Amino acid sequence: MPVSSFDLKRILRPNILKLEPYRCARDDYSEGILLDANENSYGPAYQVEINEGANGSEELHISSGNNDLSLHRYPDPLGRKVKERILKLRPSVPSIENIFLGVGSDEVIDMLVRITCTPGKDSILITPPTYGMYKVVANINDVNVVKVPLIVEGGEFQLDVNAVVQAAVNDPTIKVIWLCSPGNPTGTYLREEDVRRVLDSAFEGLVVIDEAYVDFVRADKGESYARLVREYPQLLVMQTMSKSFGLAGIRLGVGIGSCELVSYLNNAKAPYNVSTLSLSVATAALSDDGLLKMRGVMRSIQKQRDEYLIPELKRLPHVGAILGGNDANFVVCRIVDSNGKASNEIAKSVYIEMAQNRGLVVRYRGTDFGCEGCLRITVGTAEENKVVIDTLRTLLSAVHLNGKLKMSILDEHNFPFCVTAHAFNRDKTQVAVCPNSNEVHIYTRSGAAWTAAHVLREHDLLVTSIDWAPQTNRIVTCSQDKNAYVWTFDAAGAVWKPTLVHLRLQRAATQARWSPQENKFAVASGDKCVAVCYFGEDNDWWVSKHLKRPIASTVLCVAWHPNNVLLACGGTDMKARVLSAYIKGVDDKPAATAWGERLPFNTLCGEFESPAGGWVHSIAFSPDGDSVAFVTHDSSLTVASPATGSVVSVRSHGLPFVTLVWPDTRTIVAAGHDCAPVVFTADGTSWRAAKRLGEDDMLRRSAAASPSNSNSAFNMFRQMDSRSQPAKSGSGDGSLKSVHQNTISEMHLDPAGSTAEVTTTGLDGKLVQWSLRA
Repeated sequence: MPVSSFDLKRILRPNILKLEPYRCARDDYSEGILLDANENSYGPAYQVEINEGANGSEELHISSGNNDLSLHRYPDPLGRKVKERILKLRPSVPSIENIFLGVGSDEVIDMLVRITCTPGKDSILITPPTYGMYKVVANINDVNVVKVPLIVEGGEFQLDVNAVVQAAVNDPTIKVIWLCSPGNPTGTYLREEDVRRVLDSAFEGLVVIDEAYVDFVRADKGESYARLVREYPQLLVMQTMSKSFGLAGIRLGVGIGSCELVSYLNNAKAPYNVSTLSLSVATAALSDDGLLKMRGVMRSIQKQRDEYLIPELKRLPHVGAILGGNDANFVVCRIVDSNGKASNEIAKSVYIEMAQNRGLVVRYRGTDFGCEGCLRITVGTAEENKVVIDTLRTLLSAVHLNGKLKMSILDEHNFPFCVTAHAFNRDKTQVAVCPNSNEVHIYTRSGAAWTAAHVLREHDLLVTSIDWAPQTNRIVTCSQDKNAYVWTFDAAGAVWKPTLVHLRLQRAATQARWSPQENKFAVASGDKCVAVCYFGEDNDWWVSKHLKRPIASTVLCVAWHPNNVLLACGGTDMKARVLSAYIKGVDDKPAATAWGERLPFNTLCGEFESPAGGWVHSIAFSPDGDSVAFVTHDSSLTVASPATGSVVSVRSHGLPFVTLVWPDTRTIVAAGHDCAPVVFTADGTSWRAAKRLGEDDMLRRSAAASPSNSNSAFNMFRQMDSRSQPAKSGSGDGSLKSVHQNTISEMHLDPAGSTAEVTTTGLDGKLVQWSLRA
């Protein structure tokens, strides 16, 4: 509307016009001996030193050395020093009287609605898709919301000026028009001619432009509309310290408008709304040096956005388009199905998978107007941006023709060394791995990456096994040095403390496993025995007791029965056995099982031979404990059930398995030299190999990396070996058609108890988490 005809008092609530603002003590005086505001003159109490006087009385020593901010005093209610600094950032703003400071932009939004809109009567106008707090604040204050959508065709996200003006002028209840530039979630800087047309219209209310992301706009596209405040008294521009300054934690929002409007906002706000700490940090950030650094960071974010994130997103399968003007610190990409149609289902599946299983959180915006199938991705550091691109490539390559995200790989990490053993803590935020040495390295998950945290160094020779007790959070390791250690985390010192367990072995220890109740553990060995270890409370050390008969050679593997008493083992004498590891005084008397009733220590409960005379590499009980399964060097899986007398063997056509797990009664997973986990399923009374995990994922990766694969048949022919068997290559470069590129050394069940996930590590250095439900 014409500037001369705008009257702010006509749109303010009558009670605001009559409001007599609270008079703060610091409005009058802020220097001298201040005894006017009932502050604590002793200073912050936690900094006061209390000493005992000569007569036994307490003497207080008041120290101001750590109280440079005078935290015992109320802050400047108007934040004048910060406002002076803002004038350097926005030199077009006339004076500090044109600046309002709030607790984040959300307080500015709330204050504007409260001083202008009468609950149950008035309205605001928003332009979806836009920032959700405008609507939330309106709903809290019982204010109606009028929606005039942006022009969204082609991802333009610009104002429909005619519709906005018509709606605002024809509805006298509308007191505020909210514009967002650059928009959230649109990332689009609004055209100046459109903004001026709204301001020059006959609308008699306030026009608010939210510029949270304005510093990310390239100079050749535009700048802050704070420069228009001199021309338009009905304009208020909102800004924040949260985005470009990287200070979301101090919660400082800015409103720039006419002196009259700012004075009414100051009258209505809480007396000391912005804290001393926030004002101090903001003052430093707005210094000349702070502004120089902020602009350097902005250039880096713009470069990552424009030169890496956007180009890489465009190359990904199922990314249909990059929407909006890309004028903010985020990118909005549209996910499409195989027909090129925007797909909320795929986008949401990818979002959930990344957040829940990959430690990588983006924002799903598919329900916003004009944003069907959209993910909003904040521009991170160079490392973070690479992680998000790699993760999206993996997930989007797993989208089937029916538009479903279906994949077996949940997470994948490459260590710079071959991994011979691993174990997770209960929530899988930490993993212990052996880099084929006498050390154990513990890594902590940091977002989607793994960060080195600890190194356990006590063993003299190669560590052969690691097991992490999920409930007690203890680690047991064993080694070729014939010893075991139990490691307990000392939270105070942030270190893992070892306790030596003397196993009384004359040969190397080969595998260690905690019992289900975590009150004992078993260690297989080359000494023709299994050491069963439990803690002797009387002597305060770990005691080792040996299972020997009828073991005739090296024991390679052990596994506990769910009842915490029975122990299965297998080894180089080509037999799998079930023995009792009952420890009097430690174990309760076990109930009868399919393996027997009376179970004194070292009772043989079952013995089974390898089908073709191969070493027993790995063994496991079924979840109900009624059966035992083992894999042998003759590439077979054998399942024995004593209750029925059934012994079923399944021969594989591949290389030998070396590790197996039994997630549920009808599923067994085995892996080894063939580099891919094989899922076996129960088929009546027999078992069959149902699928190899990861093959479909690798095919999709190959297709995504090389969309045109017309020479694949020739490449496969060229790589045939001397036995006329096709090489296992999906890319023609000699790589295997599997996720692991070398022997899978170990596999574990999910420590939290999920039957749908397993983890593997391999000699290729990969750590992979698998879904069995894909």
